Amino acid sequence: MKIAMITTPGECAAMAGWIAANAPGAAEVERWVIDSVPAVAEQVLDALAAQWAITPAGVLIFPSGSFGDELATRLAWRLRGDSVCQVVTADLQQGRVSKSHWGGALLASLPVSGCPVCLSLARQPDAGASASVLPVMTERRIVPAEPPDWLEHLESVKSENRHPLLQASHVLVVGQGGREVEEDNITALAQALRAEAGYSRARVMNGGVDVERMVGITGHLLSPDVCIVAGASGAAALMAGIRQSQFVVAINCDPDAPVFSQADVGIVDDWPEVLEELVACTKT
Repeated sequence: MKIAMITTPGECAAMAGWIAANAPGAAEVERWVIDSVPAVAEQVLDALAAQWAITPAGVLIFPSGSFGDELATRLAWRLRGDSVCQVVTADLQQGRVSKSHWGGALLASLPVSGCPVCLSLARQPDAGASASVLPVMTERRIVPAEPPDWLEHLESVKSENRHPLLQASHVLVVGQGGREVEEDNITALAQALRAEAGYSRARVMNGGVDVERMVGITGHLLSPDVCIVAGASGAAALMAGIRQSQFVVAINCDPDAPVFSQADVGIVDDWPEVLEELVACTKT
């Protein structure tokens, strides 16, 4: 089976991280590089279809975002294949992919069998330096055509500054447990630990915390050095937001909480008390 990763020159990191997490095994992987970011999909759809006719691949993987979603869907229609957008993981040998549903509350597994299978990726956390380079592979150039005649005007929108959670090396992610602890107290604990505070979707939906600090499939995707997960059961949607953490500490009263299976260190106890003790230790 051949896999083609469709990228622009600056999109290596997310693709490299995805390949590392979804090892393609013995599949032949090559990269189709779109020379420059086109204004609209019409500028590259014909070129992509022509390249596929010359070097057909069973799976075409597009970057995350609305443009990748559009290319995957429209190219699959042209080539009479299958498409799935915002894919989290893929077992290409078994012909199954997973993606988030119901606002991140459910991770669904879906079969794919068409040829080609066109997949766009779900948002990816920032990759570390060791995982930001694509492996050596054959590269093929995709040259965008001129913009279509009907395109009269383009407007550039400046991207917003990166959120502090995305830049933090240490984060504290708090779930529904310990609802009596208010956001100000959580922020104080995080600051004492030199960490940024984030919250599960469930805690955000219950109110009382900053929605801009939601972590998970529907929030921020993080890759800190250390992540403390406090009072969260370990739902798939939340854990997807921290799966690139280098070291995970889980604190939960329930010894059977799924979060412990994904943690490097687990502590069965009330998380506010554990964190207060940890803060005290840092001051000695």
